[in-house]
Amino acid sequence: MARLAGYGVVLVPYGQYTFARSDAAPHAVLVTNWREDGPATALVDPADPQSAPGIVDVAPGPDQPFWSIQTGVFEVAWPSGFTVESTFVPYGLAGKHDSSISVQGPARVPDPDVLIGVGQTVTDRRTMGDGVQVIEVTYEHEGDPWWQAHYLLPRQEGRVLVFTAQSREPGIAAAREGLEWMLALD
Repeated sequence: MARLAGYGVVLVPYGQYTFARSDAAPHAVLVTNWREDGPATALVDPADPQSAPGIVDVAPGPDQPFWSIQTGVFEVAWPSGFTVESTFVPYGLAGKHDSSISVQGPARVPDPDVLIGVGQTVTDRRTMGDGVQVIEVTYEHEGDPWWQAHYLLPRQEGRVLVFTAQSREPGIAAAREGLEWMLALD
C-alpha cells in the first residue's frame, strides 16, 4: 500500500483508496476509501491535519514542500494532474485523456524489448542521465492512436523498477512530463 508524505504530514489510507488534489485549501488532499457500502471521503488539509477513522490516518511526516508517494521499497514525487489509486500494486496514477502511470518491481528485466507488445512501434530509445532506460512506443487501440513509454529505473542487484506511462492524444505530453517529474525525486 502506498501513502502520501509532505507538508509535515503522512497520509496512510485504509483499504481500497484514491488520493486526489483538492482546491479546497492549498495542498489539500481528498482521500476516498472505496467500501462495499459505497465511497467514504475525507479532506485532509496539512495546515490543520485530522485523521478520519476508517478512511485515512494522519501522522507527523517530512516537512517537504511537495507531496511524495511512498512505499516500503521506493519514494517518488506525486505529479499534478494525476490521482493516486490502489487499482494497481503498489498503486497507479490516472489523469486526463485516459492517461495512466503504473509501476512494477523491483524485478530483473534482462531484455527491455520484452516490454514491447505485439503491434507496437518503437519511436524512441534513450538512456537518461541517471541510468534510466526509456523505450517509447505507439500503437492503435480501438481505432485510436496511443503512446506508451517504459522507464526502467535501476535498483540494487541488477533489478529495476518499471514505470509505464500511456495516453492517447492530447494527454501524451502530460503523461511523459508527469512520469519524468516523479523520477526526479529518486
